[in-house]
Amino acid sequence: MAKSDKAEIQEKVTKIAMDMMLKFGLRGLNMVELARECGLAKATLYKIIGSKEDLVTEIALEIFRINIVAVLDPMMKHDDPVIATKQFLDKYFDYAIESQKILINQIYKEYPLIEKDVESNYNEMIVNIQHRFKTWQDKKLIRTDIEVDYILEALEALNEFYVRSDYSNEEIIRRMRAAFISVFRGIGIPL
Repeated sequence: MAKSDKAEIQEKVTKIAMDMMLKFGLRGLNMVELARECGLAKATLYKIIGSKEDLVTEIALEIFRINIVAVLDPMMKHDDPVIATKQFLDKYFDYAIESQKILINQIYKEYPLIEKDVESNYNEMIVNIQHRFKTWQDKKLIRTDIEVDYILEALEALNEFYVRSDYSNEEIIRRMRAAFISVFRGIGIPL
């Protein structure tokens, strides 16, 4: 099997596995069923993915890449904090809360080391976001008397609290939207 073929198959396996996980949860990710869905023998599947933990790590990183990076992208693209924040909020609440629930409530509990891998990628993004907010402060586009790091930590804490809660997805979105808008207004972004 050529390297490009293996990469294509691995990408296909990851996509199918991620779809299964999003639909049925981590416990619903059955390797025999995955092999069948991919048209592979179970032994071949393991040759391609390594272990189940390797596959789950790849899925967690893919969820991060697809969702978190896309959600934070408006903050990096726009110089105007109002436009950036509105686009962030629009994308954020379109972002599948279910994906975060799977990451936080299932994957991280079952495979705690995966959280460190995802967190290291996330921390790189946050450094860029911190820089963006500090640039807005320097330009007097947002309040200059606030600590950007604390605001971002507060938003992260709100996110984690609500994602871990037992509220329905609709209620999580409603509460998080209200909380995030309050924080953004508090730093001087009129929404």
